[in-house]
Amino acid sequence: MGADAQVTPRLVMQGITKSFGSNQALGGVDLILLPGEVHALVGENGAGKSTLMKVLSGAHAPDKGTMKLDGKPYAPRDPQEARASGVGMIYQELSIAPHLTVTENLVLGAEPARGGLLERGAARKLARETLASLGHGDIDVDAPAGSLSISRRQIIEIARSLALGCKVIVFDEPTSSLAQADVQRLFELIDRLAARGISIIYISHFLEEVRRLSSRLTILRDGKSVASFKTQEVHDARIVA
Repeated sequence: MGADAQVTPRLVMQGITKSFGSNQALGGVDLILLPGEVHALVGENGAGKSTLMKVLSGAHAPDKGTMKLDGKPYAPRDPQEARASGVGMIYQELSIAPHLTVTENLVLGAEPARGGLLERGAARKLARETLASLGHGDIDVDAPAGSLSISRRQIIEIARSLALGCKVIVFDEPTSSLAQADVQRLFELIDRLAARGISIIYISHFLEEVRRLSSRLTILRDGKSVASFKTQEVHDARIVA
């Protein structure tokens, strides 16, 4: 890892295997993620990217392999436990409840409570502060989430990960439903998250996005990690070959 060797990795996934019946989806994948890094995960459809992230998020248990988060063993039994450990996922299909307010969506799973009940004032304060920290303090925390644009619903999803204290956030093809202006705003937001020390795994088949955002990338092919590179040092042909 060169100069990075002195940095304690935020996340280490080593020798991860996963099969579904006779189909081996992952065949010993390695991934190292550094603090404050945007790390791209690239590969063709079926290469194993989604399965690997489902292992990371606790949706699938690996058949073999180990994971460490900030140097400690990490083996979430479900997505809720993964989020509680500090790993958040931003999927293509957002998990925003349109009938709930921005505040209610943002604090799901991180509710400031008194006697087990949602304390509205504290929740609204948390929502406002979290959105402001992302540069989106203009979002009305009392508005129904369903009244917001797709890009703003995505911001609520990201803010929810921050409210939960996530230190690793995975973005899975996040620009697929965004207008170009919203894509640029998302990139600026990801830059802001990384500057705060949050580690980002970015999945995209758009090489220009990978080059714009990531400092390193890992290539998956047929369920195996081919190699990891500094993004600026690898040619496009090597990524897509």
